[in-house]
Amino acid sequence: MKANNRQPEPAEAGERIALIMPVYNEADTIENTVREIEEKVVSKMQNVDVWVFEDGSTDGTKEVIKKLKKEFAGLHAQMTPTRKGYPKAMREAFLNIKSNDYDYIVAVDSDGQYEPDDFFKLWSIMQRDCPDIVMGRRMTRREPPYRRMLSRGLQLLERVMFPVKIKDVTSVMRLMKVDLAHEIAGDIKYSPYNFWLEFTARMSLNDDDVVEIPIAYRDRAGGSRVYSVKKMPKVIMSEFRALRAVRKEQAKSKAA
Repeated sequence: MKANNRQPEPAEAGERIALIMPVYNEADTIENTVREIEEKVVSKMQNVDVWVFEDGSTDGTKEVIKKLKKEFAGLHAQMTPTRKGYPKAMREAFLNIKSNDYDYIVAVDSDGQYEPDDFFKLWSIMQRDCPDIVMGRRMTRREPPYRRMLSRGLQLLERVMFPVKIKDVTSVMRLMKVDLAHEIAGDIKYSPYNFWLEFTARMSLNDDDVVEIPIAYRDRAGGSRVYSVKKMPKVIMSEFRALRAVRKEQAKSKAA
């Protein structure tokens, strides 16, 4: 995808954006990811800060982040001694961004698969139309066939169980107000593997105004980390139970 060379939409006075990403054992990719975001986004929009939430890495990721913090003033990082896992790390990343400090929050992954320039597409729509959430739909999925099969299975599962209107139910790149992010992320507690599946389920139950736009999705630097074929049935069953728990919770709330 070609770089977006147009000038970004100006933010209103006082509006600040936190770009968040959880990181686990990404010593070979996190520096390039941060540098690209700093170059393509932060250097063009001084109202954006990058927040890295390190999740107990054991491969030198912590040392890379500490080095980058000395170079980039707008880079913030939180380190943890032990791993919590992606869903808990992502939830805590959302909840650690304070609404007193930031107006908006946008999430990306730390492996460089999301194109930073696509942030401007989301931001432009948020500024123009003011929906609750603007999110990216990955148009190209360069993943092993069994990984794509898992994604389709999870999408079908969610569509059957919830009034989902979006296409890419597990996309990470989502932009929203901090208060709304806290409201949704604060309730997430069931999914052991896929934070975004439960996030999307709760979005659909809230009937949030969501705009979904096409974005790029690049090859992962250093190879892809995916669940093994043997683990896929366990993942699907675990996510089914998580989504079923959300439905039961919603039913109890309506009955109360």
